[in-house]
Amino acid sequence: MTDMNEKKQTYRELLIIAVGELICLALIYGGFALLDKLDQRVLIGGAVGVLTVMLNYFLMAVGVFAAADRAEAGEPARAKRIISLSMLGRYALMIVVLVIGAKSGWCNVIAMVIPLALFRVILFIGEFFRRKDG
Repeated sequence: MTDMNEKKQTYRELLIIAVGELICLALIYGGFALLDKLDQRVLIGGAVGVLTVMLNYFLMAVGVFAAADRAEAGEPARAKRIISLSMLGRYALMIVVLVIGAKSGWCNVIAMVIPLALFRVILFIGEFFRRKDG
């Protein structure tokens, strides 16, 4: 698979995740509305959760492409370091966003965490939409 095809596939997966997360967000908002608990904090919390998931996936893809470039250049140790630093940086970013969102009082914590918790489910469901030919 060429570099352009890999990036195209990554963008396609990012689109699938975005659609899945937006469906998840609509269900979150609908659930809170049914419980008569839908307010500005829920709207902001859900949006922050979805944006955090999308940013995390995008930064992961960027890190993987950077590491692959280093590995192809004959620097496997540097590639491993890039992956490790990318993972630590992404987790730190998620923690900072979630703590700020929770402590600020602007976000409903439950609405913010549900999109993060359902990310793996969305990836699993996205596998059904993946093309078999690449």
